[in-house]
Amino acid sequence: MKKLLHILIINCSLLITHCYSQWIQQTVPVSKPITGIKFIDSLKGWACTSYGTPADTAYILYTSNGGTNWLVQLAAYNINFTDINILNSQTGYVSGADNNIGLYKLFSTSNGGISWTSVTMVPNMNIADMQFLNKDSAWECGNSIGPDVRTTTDGGNTWIVKTSGIAQATQKIFFLDYNTGFCGANFNLYKTTNAGLNWVLNNNFSQSIESMYFKDENTGWLGLSPDVSAKVAYTTNGGINWNLQSLQPYLFNITDIYFTNNQTGWGGVAFNKIYKTTNAGLNRGYQNNTQGSNRISFIDTSRGWSGWNGISYTTNGGGPITYVGINNISSEVPNTFKLYQNYPNPFNPETNIKYQITTSSYVKLSIYDILGREIETLVNENQKAGTYLVDWNSEGYSSGMYFYKLIADGYSETKKMLMIK
Repeated sequence: MKKLLHILIINCSLLITHCYSQWIQQTVPVSKPITGIKFIDSLKGWACTSYGTPADTAYILYTSNGGTNWLVQLAAYNINFTDINILNSQTGYVSGADNNIGLYKLFSTSNGGISWTSVTMVPNMNIADMQFLNKDSAWECGNSIGPDVRTTTDGGNTWIVKTSGIAQATQKIFFLDYNTGFCGANFNLYKTTNAGLNWVLNNNFSQSIESMYFKDENTGWLGLSPDVSAKVAYTTNGGINWNLQSLQPYLFNITDIYFTNNQTGWGGVAFNKIYKTTNAGLNRGYQNNTQGSNRISFIDTSRGWSGWNGISYTTNGGGPITYVGINNISSEVPNTFKLYQNYPNPFNPETNIKYQITTSSYVKLSIYDILGREIETLVNENQKAGTYLVDWNSEGYSSGMYFYKLIADGYSETKKMLMIK
């Protein structure tokens, strides 16, 4: 009997640990889509909502106990909150569209949300994204017909247009400090190093920029909206070069990106999943998240919150990652390292690449174009001995000859393949 009781205690303990290693739903007092979420420590956090369907009231929510209880700080009729910026325990900003007067408003607090005051923005100011650097200085960009980038140095009371060099409608903005920032304008990325006096085209892409996050001036990620499949662009040299990283499986485009260090990060989607990577995005899998992850906020690699159809939290990084595209089809230890010919070949647009490794080792499998440039990394991780099958979707690339190369434990082999559209 004692032995049975001991087993039950162990199993219950494992079950509790397993449960709380996932994304756990929190109770929210309103049923509205979460459009912004920000935690400043393990206890204090804020969230804002849209006014939902049918349009009526949007809310600013607050928790002082990690989300165990969420309280309504502000209920605003017919105002659609779009973004939240919380600087510290006292100072925060929330932007929203006032449908009563057809203008955007900025709501601010200087007492932790005990009271929120609003300022009506200038006419024709259509806020798509906003970032406050301190209580006075901020940047915004608008999704109007043409470029709309503005800055304030007085807490949002006055705004100055800073669009020199940008030719397209703008939708995302990210500043490292007041002088250095990036702006997504349709399919183009612009950069400024002089507080918006001049914007220089950094790169253009085949998909529009929906989200962005930079750890520093050199290291950053962009979430690109889907045409057939969504991708993430990654740079380690300030945007001089960008590598495209595929999302497997494709769910929706990434609406929010957050990295806790240069390797570990999450990508939010308006879906019941959340992407995660532990190697800077070279491999991305997903975690289940029943509330969706349209907006995310982390305070370290273990503790984070996400929101869309509600709010969820995790205490150890969201638990296991499910990878799609890399399948271990045999755990039997092979006699030799081997890279097989892809199948089918020729192909359009998908093909499978099979390989086998004889020992546990660090494995890299990359795709190269005819000029020898590495265009995608399919595998970049430690793997156990066995046989693996990897999918590659070449959507977005032109017809022609490509090469794939396997490197593992001193072994290296390259083969060629033909993609015909």
